[in-house]
Amino acid sequence: MASDPLSTVFFSDASAAALAAALHAECFSAPWNEASFRSALNVPGTTLQILSLGETPVAFALYRQVLDECEILTLGTCPDYRGRGYAGQLLELGVAYLRELKAERLLLEVGAQNLSARRLYLSSGFKEIGQRPGYYLHGETREDAILMLKNLH
Repeated sequence: MASDPLSTVFFSDASAAALAAALHAECFSAPWNEASFRSALNVPGTTLQILSLGETPVAFALYRQVLDECEILTLGTCPDYRGRGYAGQLLELGVAYLRELKAERLLLEVGAQNLSARRLYLSSGFKEIGQRPGYYLHGETREDAILMLKNLH
């Protein structure tokens, strides 16, 4: 049996906002809604990337570029597809796309307790460059954000 092909699509408009919101809801306990994605995608320099296995979306990333600097606003892999390397492939394809757009640096923030995401980013060439104490609010508790950077050239 042949395996389904992996593909990625980039959107620079809000046409996939509903899909992005559905994927985000599958990945996170406090998801962004469709209006949040529409709003984000209406900001110039914002791009949504969706990675699919055959016809099934399995991972996504939302990037924002200003001049030669880019930031990952959110990134997720659907729970049924975690641990299979899809997030790494998503990042690899995303970085190639951002290089074509002349981005020099890619930044992100990740929860200090999100060890699997931190491992992903470190294995993808990101370096930890700082910390924002108490940045994320989870009910009554706060979590530090780790700032990470990947030089693209």
